[in-house]
Amino acid sequence: MRSGIVLLCAAVLAGCNSQPPEPTVLENEAQIAATAATMRGWDRVFNVPTETIGRANQFGFRAPAYAADGPTFLSEGAPITLSQSDADKPNTGTFEAAGTTAQAIERVAFTLRITDPANADTAKQRFTDMIKAFLSQYDLQDDEALAAIASETASDATVAGQPSSIAVAKGDGDTRTITVTFTRPATITPDIQPAQGQADGNRA
Repeated sequence: MRSGIVLLCAAVLAGCNSQPPEPTVLENEAQIAATAATMRGWDRVFNVPTETIGRANQFGFRAPAYAADGPTFLSEGAPITLSQSDADKPNTGTFEAAGTTAQAIERVAFTLRITDPANADTAKQRFTDMIKAFLSQYDLQDDEALAAIASETASDATVAGQPSSIAVAKGDGDTRTITVTFTRPATITPDIQPAQGQADGNRA
């Protein structure tokens, strides 16, 4: 009888110490998708890295998954040609998303590299149209702030209520870069938190 009681106690203790199974990658993704569905506009841009990168990739950037890069998280796309593909050095555009955690993007940047000045106007127009198209996927309008790209005017402006910046950097000769950056404000909706037990290797 005593041995039976010991075995029963051991079984009860084992049950108390057992841990619930960790959620699967699919379960984590489902949770994030459900939370994202409640978000709109800039909240969604910054708090759903997988979707943001996927939408940018519709323009051909082939940006990889948002992953650790030293102390930060980064996704940097390959350059896409924006004018005269047969030029010696075609004008190109790039996309970058960066932040300090796997769950949120803190900076989205589009950069135009003008290395073929003869076709700069075409590249700037296509670059502007591309950013507008990206924003329209979130029902965001540029409020004409992106007009500064055509004139290559550095500026700090508001795009759909979101502070943004346009930076112009001169290079050798007539080459230059134009970078449009959207930065996540501190007041935005808190990050989406992964389900308990999600490992870093399951990053979105």
